[in-house]
Amino acid sequence: MIHFRTINAETDKPFILELHCEIIYESETPWARKEPYTEYRKKWLSTSQPEQFFSHLMETMKDHRTIAEVIEDSNHNVLGYIWVIFQDVPDYHLTIAEIMDLIIVSAHRRAGLGTKVLKYIEDRAVRQGAHLLRSETGIENVASQNLHRKLGFETYRVLFEKQLQR
Repeated sequence: MIHFRTINAETDKPFILELHCEIIYESETPWARKEPYTEYRKKWLSTSQPEQFFSHLMETMKDHRTIAEVIEDSNHNVLGYIWVIFQDVPDYHLTIAEIMDLIIVSAHRRAGLGTKVLKYIEDRAVRQGAHLLRSETGIENVASQNLHRKLGFETYRVLFEKQLQR
């Protein structure tokens, strides 16, 4: 049995930053992942990015529609967290719910939890007025891509990147 609780800025920050760092590494382009994770993590934590990320997360929580929750089991063990923001597009009479993070602790992946969490997010997004649900994943994160397709997501944008020689 899983349950969701609102992110607590003080107590949850350390593990959220750790999980976020893991997922951004996993979603990096192959050339960026040539560096071992330990080095990537060390570098990322030494930049202003962790604080900017967490400040943005906290800022979005001022919108009552934002879903920023920790996923726990019945023993209160952390299984991951979710962060979903809402964007209104008045000219098109649309509200978009965008999954910024959906991160499951590696020990609990590939056990059906992602499906349950995505369905939870979709239900909440509908109840909070969203017309579209968007999500992003890394080009080599095949498991995430398959999960999205299985739940009816379709590709709507492709990003390109080229490493420049200097």
